[in-house]
Amino acid sequence: MFLKCEPNPHQGGRMTRAVLFNHAGGQRFAIDAEALHKKPDLLNEFGAHNSLRFRTLDAIAYGLCFVGGVGTVMVAWWMFFVGLAACVLMLAANRKSAGEAARNAARRSTDNFRRLHELGCLWLVYE
Repeated sequence: MFLKCEPNPHQGGRMTRAVLFNHAGGQRFAIDAEALHKKPDLLNEFGAHNSLRFRTLDAIAYGLCFVGGVGTVMVAWWMFFVGLAACVLMLAANRKSAGEAARNAARRSTDNFRRLHELGCLWLVYE
């Protein structure tokens, strides 16, 4: 369910949230879900309207936080916490979905796999 924290060698070993997957030959790779979520335009190469999809879902997540704030004023003081929790959970799910979309693209095509590596979003994990 959750993303793993892995050092990204393309960015000087900076820790990032990554989707891990096994590839041919028993090799294990990581995809930087954090970077793909921050820059969803990178995903447009692998599927039409990916950036629009993730930007819309993020806007809905922030809207839930806003609705929680309005609920605090209109309903009860604790409504903000409900909206904040929904926002945080939805952003985490969106981050993971961005990583999984890239993982599926990498599994579909060698060109996509190579392009993700060139973008600095995919690397081999040494155990």
